[in-house]
Amino acid sequence: MRYTLPLMLAISLFTACKKDKSPDLKDALQYTETQCSDPWAKDVERGNDFAARLESWLETKTGAAIGKPYMKFFKDKATLCYACSCTTGNVIYVWPPAGSEQKFLDLGFTKP
Repeated sequence: MRYTLPLMLAISLFTACKKDKSPDLKDALQYTETQCSDPWAKDVERGNDFAARLESWLETKTGAAIGKPYMKFFKDKATLCYACSCTTGNVIYVWPPAGSEQKFLDLGFTKP
């Protein structure tokens, strides 16, 4: 019994430190992913390292270092069809450096 409180405290501290925080999306540009009509569709394969490959592709196309893109799924943005223009429900967020936003807007990203 005397170890209960310290053990509970240690467990709560450990789990509190492991939680991933979502990035601040207010300054990000966003892109609603489609089935196959995204500008990178032919060059970037889906998979475990999609974000890293997309980051590399975007940096090559825009000349701007952005860091790792963040992807979030929204059920209400998913459409049940297989046409290339149908949305998957995934929204991709990037944080381009000041002065390079237009390059991303030209690729289809939007301001929230």
